Amino acid sequence: MQPRTRIGLIVGVIGLVVNICVAGFMGICGPIVSLIAGGVAGFFAAQQEKPTKKEGARVGATAGGIAGGLIILGQLLGGLGALIYFQSSGRPIFGQTPNMYSDPGAQIGFYAGGVGMALCFGVVGALLAAGAGAGVAYLASSDQAITPPPGNLID
Repeated sequence: MQPRTRIGLIVGVIGLVVNICVAGFMGICGPIVSLIAGGVAGFFAAQQEKPTKKEGARVGATAGGIAGGLIILGQLLGGLGALIYFQSSGRPIFGQTPNMYSDPGAQIGFYAGGVGMALCFGVVGALLAAGAGAGVAYLASSDQAITPPPGNLID
């Protein structure tokens, strides 16, 4: 497995767990978690692979995109958890929250709107993660590829 994929998965799983908590508390902050995770994934991928600047942006975008893709799942799970909490507690978010025994159409609209909003924030976060990963990996890369000294080459 390439380092960019492995690092993207590791940072993505950590970001998924963090984003479940963040999205459950305040969903709008989820893209900030994605932005930070994408930058971290891009930096560590560039440190592992030691690419040139041109390749560094691609390495970072891949690592950040993988991390951002996993964080979308955390955004959805956190948002769904928040919706369930608000519905069971009876606290209104905006207007009136449908209770467990209200019209099924109102409940479907409540959950469809909430999941749609969480998905929107998640996709924006994934795009931010890929962009941050590309930018940070570009900055962390050198102008020329690093090669081992001639005495350490394996034939």
